[in-house]
Amino acid sequence: MLSRLHQITDGKPSAVFLKIGTNDLTHGPSDRSVSYLQYQTIIQRIQDESPATRVFLQSVLPRGVEYREEVEHYNREIQRIATEQKVEFIDLYPHFLAEDGSIRDELSNDELHLMGEGYLLWQGLLADHIESLQ
Repeated sequence: MLSRLHQITDGKPSAVFLKIGTNDLTHGPSDRSVSYLQYQTIIQRIQDESPATRVFLQSVLPRGVEYREEVEHYNREIQRIATEQKVEFIDLYPHFLAEDGSIRDELSNDELHLMGEGYLLWQGLLADHIESLQ
């Protein structure tokens, strides 16, 4: 992502909505601090290369119940980074969470990828933030 970020910042967008990190839970660095540093680097580059761009940092969505603690810790760190970097944090997580700690069944059929209803929920949660840009 870092090697292609200029393709976004060169256009000087009014906003960037970042939702990254899910893959880091299973395929990322074992040292999570590396993932968190990447968030900071991405945000800093956007702020440096396109200072008028508002950055919205979105939480990681729930997955299988076995990931609950890790996802919740990850999201606390993302929220901390958003606060430190002075960007807006959008906590999607509780809206997608089932009682058992996994993603709601009607939103995903594999505990990772969203289905139509999941995308509609996500769209609705972002709508006010998008409207605030106008």
